[in-house]
Amino acid sequence: MHWYSARGSRMTDLDDEDELPKPSLFQRCRALIRPTMLFASPIVAMGCALVAGYFSYTIFNTKPPPDMSTLAISILKSGDASPEMRDWATSALGIQTDIQPVR
Repeated sequence: MHWYSARGSRMTDLDDEDELPKPSLFQRCRALIRPTMLFASPIVAMGCALVAGYFSYTIFNTKPPPDMSTLAISILKSGDASPEMRDWATSALGIQTDIQPVR
């Protein structure tokens, strides 16, 4: 008899480890997954915040594209531009080339 059972404690005396109930697979998985999720959740949230911050920094600090009208005008002025480039330049400038005369 142990000293705590003589004092009237309600603790039971387990001499053999076979008397301990073995945890089921679900209980073992739950014991592993719950702390992992509690630990991983803030890390995932910080990662998402960093990615969102990176993209917003990149978007707000990019230089605007060069003026497309300047490029389109230079294409139209050049004598050796291909017809496809001329078509793109007229559409970029908003020039209508398919207007039919009214009769």
